[in-house]
Amino acid sequence: MTAGSPKEVVRRVADGILEATVIGSFTEIGPMVRSRLFGWDPPDRLDGRVVVITGGTSGIGRAMAEGAFERGATVELIGRNAERGYGIVAAMTAGLAAGQPAPRFRRCDIGDLDDVGALAADLMADHPQIDVLAHLAGAIVAERTESAQGIEATWASMVVGPFLLTELLRPRLGRAAPGRVIWMTSGGMYLRSHSDDEQWLDRPYNGTFAYAEAKRAQVDLVAEFARQWPADEVVSHATHPGWVDTPGVTEQLAAFSKVMGPILRTPAHGADTALWLAAAPEALDHSGELWLDRQIRSDVRVPGTHTSDLDRARLWAKVAQQAHSGGAA
Repeated sequence: MTAGSPKEVVRRVADGILEATVIGSFTEIGPMVRSRLFGWDPPDRLDGRVVVITGGTSGIGRAMAEGAFERGATVELIGRNAERGYGIVAAMTAGLAAGQPAPRFRRCDIGDLDDVGALAADLMADHPQIDVLAHLAGAIVAERTESAQGIEATWASMVVGPFLLTELLRPRLGRAAPGRVIWMTSGGMYLRSHSDDEQWLDRPYNGTFAYAEAKRAQVDLVAEFARQWPADEVVSHATHPGWVDTPGVTEQLAAFSKVMGPILRTPAHGADTALWLAAAPEALDHSGELWLDRQIRSDVRVPGTHTSDLDRARLWAKVAQQAHSGGAA
């Protein structure tokens, strides 16, 4: 069906109306309607591809890891909780298909730059090529804490650490020609622009806002990665999972979870677009975009949250300095 056919126009209009409703778009209604509207097939197979997933021991990250494994990928599961990680890998291994490489868990605190450096070295030693790197690590923390390098912990684990890991793995990602880097954002990023005080030294700490600002920074970095890195080497995507029923939402956003719980998405729904981006040929036609339910979306919903090209470049420079100097800039 051509992009300008009457049926396709009707589909796009219907999708746009759903997107404008917010609740209809972000809850389970979104994938239920869009999967029928656009005739979604399951995400493609990933046989022979190496998929590295941070934050893969819970919620959406676990759903993505299991989905990639079911599609034949060699899965590298990265997380801080070793007991949980090894348990997930053991459960996945029980369903190992003949000839498929076993999944592996590697313990790493993505907020600790020394851990990140060691992880990257191990991954490169074991894999001459890495096809997909998916950043899903992150959590809301109530009190301001710092990483081993003195960086505010949320910023370290969701911005600086993932940035460093992406840079270090660039040689292996490039061999996939192109490799795919996927960053999982959240709805909070629509409400916050990143601040010059990302370390929360000059204002009272707010864990929810720190999380939202880090998510906004991730989306801005995706656009900057796309500008700075050739698309035939690495493509970069941000994806919004919608509002998902995860342990983090239940524990950290209890009031929201109680009100919206009946229509929140499942972790599998939240992981769908990330899995699709990891495998679909169409995903290689774009880099630097924000996706929701397999479609490119605007990253601005609230006035004042737009990021200029100059501000993105400044953010990149700051994060690069933090990543390579081993501490807060």
